[in-house]
Amino acid sequence: MEFFEYRNVVIEDPNSLESEAYRKLELNIRMSNLDSPCKVIQTTSATPQDGKTTTAINLAAVYAEKGKKVILLDFDLRRPKIHRAFHKSNDVGFYDFVVDDKDIHDLIIHDESGIDLLITGNKLSYPHIVLQSSKVINLVNELRSEYDYIVVDSPPVLSVTDALIISKYVDGVIYVAAYNQTKKENAKAGMDQLKENGANILGAVLANIDVRKSGGIYGYYYSSEE
Repeated sequence: MEFFEYRNVVIEDPNSLESEAYRKLELNIRMSNLDSPCKVIQTTSATPQDGKTTTAINLAAVYAEKGKKVILLDFDLRRPKIHRAFHKSNDVGFYDFVVDDKDIHDLIIHDESGIDLLITGNKLSYPHIVLQSSKVINLVNELRSEYDYIVVDSPPVLSVTDALIISKYVDGVIYVAAYNQTKKENAKAGMDQLKENGANILGAVLANIDVRKSGGIYGYYYSSEE
């Protein structure tokens, strides 16, 4: 059972070095795609607890802070976490849209943080099939017209195929590795799988750096070309 804490430092501690790192991440994404802005951004990692969910939450918070209309989709259907991070009940959500044809607008949570949320609800059978269905792809395209930004939290690449499927219909992928935790061979294997699948890798985030020991550097974003 997981007891990992998913902190929204941009909201909880907006003047911290960590918050500034996430603002720099947003800036780097925007500046590296001036001619073709990314509206739908996926976060993933090689293995669990590498920091992908925390990155998704805080990137969404930066967009909300800038006054953008943003929604955070929990597409980690096997091990959902967004509801825990925002202290929400996970009784109703994406499951009800897929199985019971509920109107998606009745399922979206308007959080006081300014971030809209689509949590998973009950667990779905065969998530990999659901995620590549026309119903889900059409949903993402519908949300494109309603939101400035969509941030999609997805499973780790090396665990299941879900992240590779999702990468097909997002604008770009942020790949997260945890400092002193993610094994180098796993990080490389996950990146290789994304590249082989044709994913548009926007760059990578090195997460979980202790700012007290790093001279003030919390995370480092680099383009996928480096």
